[in-house]
Amino acid sequence: MSRRRGTLNIEPRGSKVRRWLRRLITTLLALVAIVGGYLLMDYLVASWQNNEELQYIESIGISTKPVTREEVDSYTVDPDKPRYMTIPNAGVTNARTIALGVKKPTSGGSQQLDAPNRIGDIGWYNCQMNPIVDNRCDTYKTPGDGNTETAALFDGHTCFSRAMSCVFDQISSLHKGDSIVVERGDGQKLQYSVRAVQVLSLADVDMKAAMKPLEAGREGLTLITCAGTYKGAVDASGVPTASKRVLVYAVLNGIAGI
Repeated sequence: MSRRRGTLNIEPRGSKVRRWLRRLITTLLALVAIVGGYLLMDYLVASWQNNEELQYIESIGISTKPVTREEVDSYTVDPDKPRYMTIPNAGVTNARTIALGVKKPTSGGSQQLDAPNRIGDIGWYNCQMNPIVDNRCDTYKTPGDGNTETAALFDGHTCFSRAMSCVFDQISSLHKGDSIVVERGDGQKLQYSVRAVQVLSLADVDMKAAMKPLEAGREGLTLITCAGTYKGAVDASGVPTASKRVLVYAVLNGIAGI
């Protein structure tokens, strides 16, 4: 409202509403443009990361093909060996556990733990599977065998992109008390309880410590997977690898369901 030469000029109510609506629409369009630009950039970055990781995974002979239900159901092992693993709070249900050993020695003589060739499988370390005969152990460590001196060791892949899912993507989020269930070839299900979770730089990982039960007198189980980034880190063979490792330590509680 304004005064001109003693008269009142009142702006029509409809004009105010239209002006307010134009401002609102302009603001909303600006917000849509900002959010849309952010989502587009996020999508492009995620796609680039996915392609980069996919190329790396395939370059080292790992298959990204999902494990089918038929492959899971038909999978068999010896009665005393681990067949499946389930980790409810990490999104793992009846993942196959594949017996693996260590790789050929590097030029420095060290040997690395092998890993599954499918991103949906879990590797179980069998110390009798060694390309060097003299380095093979007499007895492998398997869950439920009563051995409280050596922990059962399992490894699996982690995917760093959101477009792929690997078996150990979520184990870093496990907490003390969370459950890990191993089903053996004889159908027996062993329930473990998480005691500790560590995220370590590659150089700080002590594999001898990882293969020791966390609590004396109780059977132990250790999970290990990659973390960090693939920027600049290499393994003992000079092959690019992740800069960190996640280790989950658990102890045996007993037979699941009892």
